[in-house]
Amino acid sequence: MATAAEVQALRLLIAEDNETTYSDFDLAARLDAASGSADSVAYQVWTEKAAATAGLVDVSEGGSSRKMGDLYEQAIAMAKVFAERAAAESLPPLAGSGRTVRVRQLARP
Repeated sequence: MATAAEVQALRLLIAEDNETTYSDFDLAARLDAASGSADSVAYQVWTEKAAATAGLVDVSEGGSSRKMGDLYEQAIAMAKVFAERAAAESLPPLAGSGRTVRVRQLARP
């Protein structure tokens, strides 16, 4: 089971400081299902946030404007960051891969 500290760390990654959208129990369950990979869970959450904001449009009225469409773009950008980080976590380590490095002294004529 994910610890309270892991859930709090995940909350920082997904920019959620309260339990209105995602409960601690929900986030802990997601962390457990993802084998503790906070980056892959953050990717999932950011794609959900992007989906939730996909229908928002920019609004201009009464001398003020709100660029609500930017919320979608920002959520997609965050999802991309965490997708790359999650992919990097799943890459096998280079050590023990059977590759060897050979180093020799450079000789100049």
